[in-house]
Amino acid sequence: MIYGLVLRILEDRDGAFYFGTAQNTLLRYRPRQTPPTVRLLQVVANKVYENLKEVVSSTLDQNVIFEYKGMSFSTHPHDMLYVYRLKGYDPDWQPATRKMRAHYRDLPPGDYTFQVRAIDRDLNYSEVAQVQLLVEPDPRIEGLTAALNSQGNKEFIGQSPVLNEFQIQLRKVAPTDITVLIMGETGVGKGLAARVLHALSPYCDGPFIQVNCGALPETLIDSELFGHERGAFTSAVSRKLGKVELAKGGTLFLDEISDMAVGTQTRMLRLLEEGTFERVGGSETLSVQARIVAATNRNLEEMVNAEAFREDLYYRFLTFPIYLSPLRERKEDIPDLAEFFKDRMATHLGKQIGALTPEVIEVLQACDWPGNVRELEHTINRAVIVCRESQIEVDDLGMMGSQTTVSPLRWGHICSFIIKLLLLKCLRARLIIFGTKYVLENKNYSLVLLFF
Repeated sequence: MIYGLVLRILEDRDGAFYFGTAQNTLLRYRPRQTPPTVRLLQVVANKVYENLKEVVSSTLDQNVIFEYKGMSFSTHPHDMLYVYRLKGYDPDWQPATRKMRAHYRDLPPGDYTFQVRAIDRDLNYSEVAQVQLLVEPDPRIEGLTAALNSQGNKEFIGQSPVLNEFQIQLRKVAPTDITVLIMGETGVGKGLAARVLHALSPYCDGPFIQVNCGALPETLIDSELFGHERGAFTSAVSRKLGKVELAKGGTLFLDEISDMAVGTQTRMLRLLEEGTFERVGGSETLSVQARIVAATNRNLEEMVNAEAFREDLYYRFLTFPIYLSPLRERKEDIPDLAEFFKDRMATHLGKQIGALTPEVIEVLQACDWPGNVRELEHTINRAVIVCRESQIEVDDLGMMGSQTTVSPLRWGHICSFIIKLLLLKCLRARLIIFGTKYVLENKNYSLVLLFF
């Protein structure tokens, strides 16, 4: 042990060090030449591995922890330094650390080799201790992906000429890998079109990953799309894979691209032009291995003119644009759509509902449906819920402001129900009820609330 201020250090030909101190002392130290050793204690993956001669197996989205310990004649294990790397994942050895464990998360599938070396106080390096790691897709996740890909209707309902032409275009572009832009109003079925395109494409066995660009705040959309490295920002405690990587071998569906932030538009342009990207806070260049399908309900050309959307990105998305017409331009599809929604909702509720009457179909086709197919679906679902018999009546549609009117008898039932609820509330709140008059559809109801 050296005490006092060291004024000078000398090294002789044999490698011994001489320390001259302010206390007029001379100390000699000869570094040991015996290298330390290091051994792997255990690996925690899908189970605890202590016999490290076997290959360690892990699955996607699972933490992998390597624990190790060094041994030296001159240095305590906790005072030693350790360098390690996961060969096939880390580009180089990680900086020296005193920690005796290494933690990895979100490793992509592949074969890896974990290597570690110990360093004693004399800067002697140990031999490399290593173990093989195999990361495979979780069969449960693969089963879930298959189940999700099989969910939902993958066929358009209707036989209108405009819908048939749209489906012809989908079938033509599906076998290719070019970017597709689906345009149309809200609720026309752009998401369904993207799923149909995925099902018809060579990527159908891969995942279908959807990103709603308008639902994510500007500060998070880059991380959601491209992922981030540990330490990229305050809450980035570990590496996270983005949607672009998760869509590997499948389809990445970018919904509402018009809501992308300007910074994200720049990175998306590079993704489309070069097929490469980096995680937020990372320097490793990765390549996209997924089919990209985008959708918008806004006029991108007008946004370009208003400088709200990059012109070069607009033309990149415009590789193969297809337009899905609103429901008001293909009203001949309404009967088939209404029957489909009615049958599906009735099956869900365990009801037996007969075919829709011509009067109901006439009312449905008389509406312009500003919310398109989604609005029609919600209207039919509501009608199936409220209908009393095994037949949906015009009154059950509840379409105010259209050709449909709600009968005074039905209004009477509704108002009676509301009055009962109000009376119950009033009694619980210790209110006194007496006297004023409301007129609803030629029916008189008296209700006055007088507070104490």
